[in-house]
Amino acid sequence: MHQQQTQPKMAHHPSLVSYGSKAISRYQASLNNLDADVGFHARTLLLFTCDQILDTVIPGTAFGVLAALSGPTLDLPAQWTLSILPRIPQVSLWLWLVVLQFCVQNQRSEGSVAEDSINKPWRPITSGRMTSEQAGKLLGATNIIASALSYQLNVMPIFIVYMFLITAYNDYGGGNKSGVVRNLFCGAGFSCYFSGALSIVIGPDAVMSSAAWKWTVIIAFGILATTIQAQEFRDEAGDKARGRRTLVTELGRKLALWTVFVTVAFWSIYTPLGFFAGGWKTALLPVVFGGALLATTSQAYRNGNNKLDRKMYKMWCLWMLGFCPLPFLARVLA
Repeated sequence: MHQQQTQPKMAHHPSLVSYGSKAISRYQASLNNLDADVGFHARTLLLFTCDQILDTVIPGTAFGVLAALSGPTLDLPAQWTLSILPRIPQVSLWLWLVVLQFCVQNQRSEGSVAEDSINKPWRPITSGRMTSEQAGKLLGATNIIASALSYQLNVMPIFIVYMFLITAYNDYGGGNKSGVVRNLFCGAGFSCYFSGALSIVIGPDAVMSSAAWKWTVIIAFGILATTIQAQEFRDEAGDKARGRRTLVTELGRKLALWTVFVTVAFWSIYTPLGFFAGGWKTALLPVVFGGALLATTSQAYRNGNNKLDRKMYKMWCLWMLGFCPLPFLARVLA
């Protein structure tokens, strides 16, 4: 009699344990799937922008921070380092978002997909991680987020100009029809990156001085716009297949390399010693990095191959980064 009372209770325990075990397994599986989805999408966004982190986000952040710290050199208000530190993530996030906006808009066209199949087959659309239609939806979301952040950080006028430039560049052939025009578009785009970064770092209560604007123009329309062809040798095959006109495809490889020799040598010396009227200590970074870039360019001139072209691109990024401390060094070493 006692056993008949206890048997029904014992019969329920296995089913409860089994149900709980299945629920836990389903929960763990959903977490694993969520982690996999988040990781997949994060990697996709990174693949859109990985080159631009090196050539835009890092130097753009350095430009803004070090220019703000230069204070009187660029006629800017003195900034405490501790007041600037919290703004660094804001600058980097803004730069990455507007770069993502450009990259998605640039990479989703049919011509870009064909070019990337030769030059950069790992990019999201070419590799099949995302369709052009999905990229269009991502672009719409990125436009909204970048606009909201630009408004919050008080750089909306710069962002509006930037929107006009990237639309003309990507959707109306501004970057394809002439090597000189392409370089000028790049200079204009980077002037938005650099001026936006500096505006965010100096804070909403300060304004860009004429000296700060002049430095921005020198580095964007001077240094960058006359040397950015250094990164285009690695893409020569895809550019030719697409029919894109760059200084490399227009002038030919040898002559285009000579433009790198001349402009890199000139800016490495003139900017620290002429524009900032500094001494040899001020010139150290541009001259050393410029010398390394010229050495790589010489190798590419004698023994041209894509490996050297990619190295030349990386050295160009490092050389551009070497200019960012100049106003700060001019102040410290004066």
